[in-house]
Amino acid sequence: MLENFLFSLNAVMPLFLIIAGGFLMRKTRFVSAEFVAGGNKLVFYVALPLTLFRNVYTSDVSDLLDLPFIAFVMISSLLVFFAIWVVSAFFIKDKNILGAFVQGAFRGNFAFLGMPLLFNLAGDAGIARAAIIITFVLPLYNIYSVVVLAANSNSGHRVGPKTILFTIIKNPFIIGILIALIFVLIGIELPQMINRTTVYAANMATPMALLCLGAGINFQGFDKKFKFAVISGAIKVIAVPVVLVTAAYLLGFRDYDLAAILVLGGIPSAIVGYAMVVQMGGDTYIAGTVVVISTLMSAVTLTMFVYVMRVMGLL
Repeated sequence: MLENFLFSLNAVMPLFLIIAGGFLMRKTRFVSAEFVAGGNKLVFYVALPLTLFRNVYTSDVSDLLDLPFIAFVMISSLLVFFAIWVVSAFFIKDKNILGAFVQGAFRGNFAFLGMPLLFNLAGDAGIARAAIIITFVLPLYNIYSVVVLAANSNSGHRVGPKTILFTIIKNPFIIGILIALIFVLIGIELPQMINRTTVYAANMATPMALLCLGAGINFQGFDKKFKFAVISGAIKVIAVPVVLVTAAYLLGFRDYDLAAILVLGGIPSAIVGYAMVVQMGGDTYIAGTVVVISTLMSAVTLTMFVYVMRVMGLL
């Protein structure tokens, strides 16, 4: 039991310690807002796409065409999204609160936190699952967020299908994966110099992503709406992973697949969701606070989930 607990701590806590370091650096002004903005750009447009490129480029393509896993993560994400929205609508009558609440409860910070956590749990096989999730689920998250925020925005803001499609197509993660697939299918071999360059660039993805994630967290204090952020965060890091992992286990998924499904469900709410709420005219207090609350909670819940699943022999 001690060995399993130490494994859980070693897999989860180092990532959150770096997040905490980024938060403290920003609060003490060791790093500036401009540094965080530039770091996020570097991670989003260069480091993480190169990480995905390298993983797909060095993987067996058949690992990326796991149809049962693809079907499960796509269908389950759809069902979770609508279930949260339908149930929440019975209790939350303020549309602005409802839109931010629902997004915070289903949309996780997979690119910045999920990928490194999945690597800690499952190594390269975990990153292969991450590539599947980024290709098939993250675009859906963008669509779901736009739909729920537009439907519940008092500002009348609307986004057409062309805008959504263009956003998905120009996503650097998707582009990195597609270029790697083309290289593999055609048989293009990278020169040693280029290969090493991509390795070095990709290696900065995890620490920079986690530092910027922590530095971007901003707690806006306590408000009468604080309870909504707490409930939304609890749904994201407790209810969603329990439901997804249970369903996946009953359907026969094991090992690396279960690890990926746990991470997909159990990671905290995405900071990018806050920016989308601002753009769509939703409740920014809920959007910002749920990121803080879910991140704090997930440091504990993810550790415990990993521990329990290790004890049960599922990881």
